[in-house]
Amino acid sequence: MSADRFDEKTRPYDNYLKVVREEIQICKGTGYDREKTAVVPMAEIARREEERLRSQQPQQDENTLEIAREDARVRRGVIPIGEILDVLRAAATVEEVAGVLAEMVANVVPRVLLFWERGGTLYGFASSGMGLSEVKLLTIEIPRRMLWDLTGTVFELDSFRGAPRLVGQAPEFFAVLGVVPPEILLIPVQVTSLDRWVLYADAGSESLPDFEMRLLEVIASRAGARADLLLERAAGRSI
Repeated sequence: MSADRFDEKTRPYDNYLKVVREEIQICKGTGYDREKTAVVPMAEIARREEERLRSQQPQQDENTLEIAREDARVRRGVIPIGEILDVLRAAATVEEVAGVLAEMVANVVPRVLLFWERGGTLYGFASSGMGLSEVKLLTIEIPRRMLWDLTGTVFELDSFRGAPRLVGQAPEFFAVLGVVPPEILLIPVQVTSLDRWVLYADAGSESLPDFEMRLLEVIASRAGARADLLLERAAGRSI
């Protein structure tokens, strides 16, 4: 739908797409430290959730509040679903949601790369444990057909776990990552009707550790829903 067909019926739709484009650009210009983890500071998000809990229950005693504080934090290696929902609820921007998702998954699989897929192209958006510089992360632009090269599947709705194929552009992709892993994980995350995230993870030269696939899919789905909500709110403010 082009700009020259911008009328009252399509105005919210076009504004929505404009916000998506702006979110990508904002993320590319934020300058938060992608060199180390490519995520926003988790302590800041936990602090917001603590304030929310305090405002909702001003009479609770200090012991109860301390439990709430601990539940709002992300602890390495432990990702109970209630804690995940608390942190995602406190994320205020799409880039924060992406950072939370990358960090959560990195608790289970050590190397995580999140793509924003739009218009048939995968854009590097967030990462954890990859050792990617900000420049390298943000210059990753890969055609969607690489997902077929990696998996040999259409990769629409179902997640993929297994050995990657080394055909097409897959070798170039792994050259960017610095290693060809024996096993990879890919999870599709629907964000809007036109946009989705693709979550990629590996364990470097090791096989993937044991984990509950359904749990990671739930985390990814909730993150996508939160990102969609934030985009809708931003679009509403811009109309």
